[in-house]
Amino acid sequence: EERNLPQKAPCSVKATGLSVPDVLENANFEIEPGQIIGITGPVACGKSMLGKAFLCENPYDGSIRLAGRELSEMSERERCASVGYLGHDTELLSDTVENNILLGGEGDVAALLRAVRLDGEVTPETRVGAGGMRLSGGQQQRLALARTLANPRPLLILDDPFSALDRKTEREVFDELRKRTKNSAVLLISHRLYVFPELDGVLWMQNGTVRTATHDELMRTSPDYAELYSLQQEGQENA
Repeated sequence: EERNLPQKAPCSVKATGLSVPDVLENANFEIEPGQIIGITGPVACGKSMLGKAFLCENPYDGSIRLAGRELSEMSERERCASVGYLGHDTELLSDTVENNILLGGEGDVAALLRAVRLDGEVTPETRVGAGGMRLSGGQQQRLALARTLANPRPLLILDDPFSALDRKTEREVFDELRKRTKNSAVLLISHRLYVFPELDGVLWMQNGTVRTATHDELMRTSPDYAELYSLQQEGQENA
């Protein structure tokens, strides 16, 4: 009989000796429910490919265990109930905002729109065209994030969810994300490091390796990370 992980049951995630071909070797990290760990690194270092390893779309060596079970040994149904993935392609439906968020389920759509700061721009009844037509890139991104928050999973992989947002909106949406994912482990893939000082850890990818540390540790010991963060801060101040 197939065992299913309850959709909203918290679970720890542990990667041991994780290797993804042509991306990284021998990564080791652990993330607990309620934690948000950032994944970042230079352009084209394989951040998104690492994220997709948790969907088993990319093969991996080593071990990824969710609540003690090996990810690759789960059925597709079990993985879908355990891992939520928000990628670059929002895959919005030609339907209302409400139906795009709830996908036939239940939830407080008005509260979810407030959480992603869309409440002043669309209503639950707003029609969305195929592929997100009638919405800007930032609106599509936030609508997809609202859908992810409405359909939580024990592990959430968020690939650059703030890339089309201004810094003020990013800060507000991140605060809501933190509040609403207390029962989920979140891997936040991002090239923008504005909120990284507040994360529970950082996976710094570079030259096929992954270093697990805190933001403060990387600022002290990784010149490349420190330079990337400082350049972004300076760019914001000069904007």
